[in-house]
Amino acid sequence: MDIKTVTRCHAAVCAAIGCGGALLFLFVFPIGSISTLMHDVLRLPGPGAGIALVLGPLVILVALISILVSRGSVGALIGCLAFGLTCVVLVWLFRIPTNPKGAFGSPLLIAAVGLAGLVVEASELTAGAVERPWRSILSGALANAVLLASYWIIIFPYTADRVRWADVPLLLGLAIGSGAVWGYIADAVSNPLSVALARREKE
Repeated sequence: MDIKTVTRCHAAVCAAIGCGGALLFLFVFPIGSISTLMHDVLRLPGPGAGIALVLGPLVILVALISILVSRGSVGALIGCLAFGLTCVVLVWLFRIPTNPKGAFGSPLLIAAVGLAGLVVEASELTAGAVERPWRSILSGALANAVLLASYWIIIFPYTADRVRWADVPLLLGLAIGSGAVWGYIADAVSNPLSVALARREKE
């Protein structure tokens, strides 16, 4: 394979990962399920628990698996933008009912998820001295925290409510912890995918 073909192959794989993550999110978590789980079952405060423990981990998986299998060719950003765009398009096309406070059918989702992808890109570039899987763990924790903060700043004040300062430490801690765990999982999952993609490139 030549370089252009490899690049197109990587981009297609990252986009497919993002689309798959969006499909998983929309159809595994129907309207109301995340809020019920977070607030009625786990008794967590909000807004933001669902971002920290459900949406965030899926975005971390998409971003980190994408950048690891593409070996740094803006894979995280491609995967995250594909995730956000797929969510918005599917919600619009099929009139999928979603919780308005999550803005899952809005361009704001694309912006927030894309920002998380940029954080992964930046952290992977600047954390070159940190070995895997620790680099993925740190990237996942940071990206999930930024995703949650972006919801607090640009989405929730208009779709839900402002977070109480007293709830910030708990919710931010959950975001960092779950991001770290799913960063490790993404690192482990990416290994066999990287091997399969490398074999495809040699053909």
